[in-house]
Amino acid sequence: MATQDPETERSVCVVSAGNAAHAMVPLFRFKGFQVRWWAPFEDEAERLQRAAQEQRFVQADFAKECEPCGVLKGVSEVISKDAKDVIAQSDIIVMPLPSFAYRSTLELLKPHLREGQVVIVTPAQGGFDWIAKEVLGDSANGVVFAGVLPMPFNCRTIEFGKKVHVQTLKKAYKVGVFPNDNPQTISEVEHITNSLFGGKCEYAGHFINCSLYPLNAVIHPQRLYVLLQDWKHGDILKDNPLFYEQVDKASTSLMESVNRELINFSTVLGEARPDLHVNVPTMLGFLNFAYQLEEPDLKTMFQKNPAYIGFKCPYIKVDGGFVPNLDSRYFTEDIPLGLCLYKGVAELVGVKTPTIDKVIAFMQEKMGKEYIKQGRLVGKDVGETTAPQRFGITNVNEL
Repeated sequence: MATQDPETERSVCVVSAGNAAHAMVPLFRFKGFQVRWWAPFEDEAERLQRAAQEQRFVQADFAKECEPCGVLKGVSEVISKDAKDVIAQSDIIVMPLPSFAYRSTLELLKPHLREGQVVIVTPAQGGFDWIAKEVLGDSANGVVFAGVLPMPFNCRTIEFGKKVHVQTLKKAYKVGVFPNDNPQTISEVEHITNSLFGGKCEYAGHFINCSLYPLNAVIHPQRLYVLLQDWKHGDILKDNPLFYEQVDKASTSLMESVNRELINFSTVLGEARPDLHVNVPTMLGFLNFAYQLEEPDLKTMFQKNPAYIGFKCPYIKVDGGFVPNLDSRYFTEDIPLGLCLYKGVAELVGVKTPTIDKVIAFMQEKMGKEYIKQGRLVGKDVGETTAPQRFGITNVNEL
């Protein structure tokens, strides 16, 4: 691992040109890091380069609740579409990516990884460690991988390559690590995470815990299950409610039921594999930790937390109303790369998950997919999931 000190001697490569990446460039410069920017998707690097010519810096406006707050401006030393220009030259690589982008991104950076680097992915769910081992093989030797959750920012790009508004910067993080057999490595990863994002940082155990923590897959599908329980293809929905602020008790109860099943099978996994340090919390407990709050229940958390203000449901406007956007990540990511992963781990440890099964069955019908069949993860579309079985993992010792 890179051990330079002070932090100004360290270089960070920010991956992608998404909302969070826009916020990271000025934040990391503010924190004293050298910054490079790798944008491999389509023409994003070219667009970022044009923006940098017009406005040398990226401006991030952090809301008053954030620390730091106010306006930060940061310049990336290099902007490139080609990994060879930025990856090997960087000590730390930060990947704020959705789960479906892991594989293609890792394939591109594989030839340029070097011993001593730290690769940080956030929000780190969806089986990243299994994908990384499958894609990278021996190229991962000597590289430390860390998962930071939750995603540090709630933010929105205002002008591509130039300006981003940061509504929320989380106040505490859990960090999963692999390999996790060296306390010094774990301590350094915690230090790096704190140096990059600030706030409180705690070790979450082996990287697998990142995939099991109760985040999007415990929230989004259950809210949509309640909203769409009477909807069928061809129906028009009259309105598009606020996803969080109008959440009801039926939705939060379903979330809590999925969370309990997640904790149940994770507890059994932890007993079978104590080396993984499995410790899955309640979602309310984890959100209170991340935001450093003391909200009494999920409904209050979603309705009063500024981080959740203003988000509509993943619907598409059509004549006469709305229909669900079945291409939304709430469907395409949270089901195959979230709930199906939970189901796969539960099957490995022999724990039944009736609520998770119910939600998957409901959602797969809407999506035109088949992940579970007769209560088992054996449907024709299992290959699209990141369940452990997809990687040839057939027992807990292989996790």
